[in-house]
Amino acid sequence: MSAANQSLTEIPPVARTWQAVRSTASSTLFTIITLLCLSFFQPATTSAQIYDSLDAYPPRWHLDSSDCDARVVEHKHLVDGGVDGRPCEILTVDAKHGSEILLAYPIEPVLPIDGLTANVSVMSAMAGARIGFRVRFPYLREDHSRQAVSVVVFGTSYKDPGRFASIGVGMIEAPLMTKEFSLRQKYGSAANLKDPYVDAVIVDAYMGAGLRSLRIDELRVDGLVSVSEVSPTKIVSASDRIQTRRQLENGIDDLSSNLDSSIGDGPSNAFPFGRVTRILQHNGEPLSWVRSLGFDAVLLSRPPNSEILSEAIHARVALYCPPPTAPDPALTPLLQPIAGWYLGHGEALDSLQVENVEAATQRLRAFPAAWRRPLIAAPSESFPRYAKSLDGIVYDLPIRLRGVTDAEEVEQFASLRKRVGDQMQIAAAVMSMSPEVVMRQTESIADSIGAPRPNGFRWHSMWLQAMRSLQSAPSAILYRSTRSLVAGSEIENQRSMALSYVNRMIAMLEPWIAGATSSPPIAISGASYHCSRLTKNGVEVLVLTSSTMRGSEVLAGDGQSIELKLSPSDATKTFWRMTHFSAERLTPETTTTGTRIEIVSPDAAEVIVVSSDPAIGANLSRSASRFAKQAALDRWQLAGDLVRRTKDQWQTTVVSRVTSRPPPSDLIAVAQKTLADAEPLYRAGDADASIRMARRADAWALRSEWQLSEILMPDWPRPTSCPPIDCGAAEVQAVWYPLMRDRGWSHNYLTTGSLDSRDMIAADRWTFGKRFEDKARSEVLFADRGSYEGPGALTARTVSLVDEPLSGGFEGTVLQVRSPAVRVAANTAIRIDALVRTIGFGGAHQGVLVYDTVGGQEMGVLVRGRPTWTPIRLYRQAIDETEVSVMFELMGDGEAMIDEVELRVWQPD
Repeated sequence: MSAANQSLTEIPPVARTWQAVRSTASSTLFTIITLLCLSFFQPATTSAQIYDSLDAYPPRWHLDSSDCDARVVEHKHLVDGGVDGRPCEILTVDAKHGSEILLAYPIEPVLPIDGLTANVSVMSAMAGARIGFRVRFPYLREDHSRQAVSVVVFGTSYKDPGRFASIGVGMIEAPLMTKEFSLRQKYGSAANLKDPYVDAVIVDAYMGAGLRSLRIDELRVDGLVSVSEVSPTKIVSASDRIQTRRQLENGIDDLSSNLDSSIGDGPSNAFPFGRVTRILQHNGEPLSWVRSLGFDAVLLSRPPNSEILSEAIHARVALYCPPPTAPDPALTPLLQPIAGWYLGHGEALDSLQVENVEAATQRLRAFPAAWRRPLIAAPSESFPRYAKSLDGIVYDLPIRLRGVTDAEEVEQFASLRKRVGDQMQIAAAVMSMSPEVVMRQTESIADSIGAPRPNGFRWHSMWLQAMRSLQSAPSAILYRSTRSLVAGSEIENQRSMALSYVNRMIAMLEPWIAGATSSPPIAISGASYHCSRLTKNGVEVLVLTSSTMRGSEVLAGDGQSIELKLSPSDATKTFWRMTHFSAERLTPETTTTGTRIEIVSPDAAEVIVVSSDPAIGANLSRSASRFAKQAALDRWQLAGDLVRRTKDQWQTTVVSRVTSRPPPSDLIAVAQKTLADAEPLYRAGDADASIRMARRADAWALRSEWQLSEILMPDWPRPTSCPPIDCGAAEVQAVWYPLMRDRGWSHNYLTTGSLDSRDMIAADRWTFGKRFEDKARSEVLFADRGSYEGPGALTARTVSLVDEPLSGGFEGTVLQVRSPAVRVAANTAIRIDALVRTIGFGGAHQGVLVYDTVGGQEMGVLVRGRPTWTPIRLYRQAIDETEVSVMFELMGDGEAMIDEVELRVWQPD
């Protein structure tokens, strides 16, 4: 150990800096000059410190990077293996030949000054481990990842194999200056090295190739000066500080020219290349916990402050957030976690907002270089126009309750990709919960009738939607959320486990799906599934998702097998099934009709990897093993919760005398027995077997839940919207079931709902609005023929005036019909009925959306392909006193007739 580093354990932090000054001073004038310089860049005190005994779960250190393909084989706490006989962390790393394995301990961003020191006790069978500080330069970014460039300044090394020894680092300014000179040689003399900060203690654990174990204990960091405590203009690079001292010695007093460096352009990549970035819409969750669920980033609802920035740095979580009105200089040193500015939060970015967004992008691109970030937004239409001024687009997939088919989802996403171009980065947005309005209505219903609030989440539909989005190779997946995952309720716990499971499946496949291209799928038969096929570097990934869906309900296979029909070229390849987080080799079967692969008892989502290179299997196995343990834990608990919840819901339904039909005890019993038989495997840590058994129990419980919904909804198969059923709250619906009968409902409060006169279309009665009149012709007429009942009905039609047909979804909405309003009291149950027939609407996500102003578009029922009169029914709960109107929106090219619209309230007395 060098004399300089030996002194770290003997001299207080503040005294070390002053001793360094005295030891280098050759005259009184030099000492004064140096002290003046130190006062320029260093605060008066450095009393803050960190002490971590490293004896409590969870482990603090993590593998940051290596140049030897290092892999952490084991990371845990030894109960009595520490320097003082107490617990310590131990890491076992498998490495090839190289030079470094960097383990990081994140800390709050602090100044890189000589007074900053760190000591840690380590023990290993081999010498060579060393300690250092990681220093980041926020304005200098890597070309490929756009991450802030960092260097590591090392201290002493471990030289006592077989016993604990303390290694330390300090006095980092001089070696940091050497690092900065190297960066200028690499990135050019104009490289902006302003505002460096230390964000982690580093231990280089490379001690040769092979398996190596390292114990780490008793970490102490002294002399921390938070960057938030110092004016950003005073945080300059080490080389600038050295140059400042020299200028003072030479009598030069103009310092400003040395504190300013050139500012380059900001990054343009909205999401990292080679990744499928997983983003959570943030609702106050601790970022370290969000990271543990497999998320890379969060989307904030407001501009960042110092607290969230510091937390993001420590948790290694990126931030997407609304931009501030103006840059705050005090936050400049903390901006590293911000990955992009998100425009239009809480707004509907339709065609009328394009110019406003363009103006906002011009303002943001004029920010100082340190504040420039990629610009991202989630338009609802006019995507090509928005794409001209943005770096990334968030595309919200259709609401699952609406009944848009899986093929239509994929078709719409692929169409968007073509319209905005392959160069535009796109994120797919998936709802991670039932729509907020559905939850609020169901909770209001439960409270008003004395039923328990919803306690379950139908996570399978979210999982399938996220997996289907992969066909269009999104750069990121944003999970929309309006409630905190740490609220403590059972439903939020289930959401957390579901998100963790889905994230880990995507992360397992990431090397083979990030940046992949879509290819024609393999032909399948048997169970109803949608097949996506992604190709990257000769490896193909097949994602098969169940098409047996009803709103947010899913069936896995529905008792049938999936048969993959292979072409002659595919038959020679190797197939691996990754569904259970293991690389299970599949053997094709040759028959008289060709070669096929059969998947018996498929999961709701199946993943098959295909390659001509058998060696790919080893890579798949390694990737799966990284995530298998946590995935098995999540899936096991989710399956157990579903089986228990389904059993309880059936019991509630039977006790409520909704039906005389006995519960499907065979299905529930088989599900319970499956979990019971597999519990020893689960406790033994057999992830593959645990997931296999859990998903079988899942399938039985899903079938049981499907049957229960059919009993609780006698209105089916008519298109119906009912809040408790929509969010899976069968226990609420069982108590609310009397409303499913005709008795107890009032007369029709919508007096003009018969639509039997031309006078019904008036300013104070039925009204309509149009959009895009330059692109489509739309009209609402009174039809005196073909009505369902009475002398007339309304006819609404839309026709495209351009060569291309109208789009689907909100982008294709050109006509809206609105009924007169009816005032209802708070906590009132409402039933809306209408008769609709449609012609046309042949595109994806097209038709007539029927909804009301209480439930909104999120709870609307999509009607298409109904050439005969079809009854529509909406159940609603008015939480507050309000006015209710019935809405009909035409999406795409087509025609609809509307008749006999009724609005009734529940008045059982």
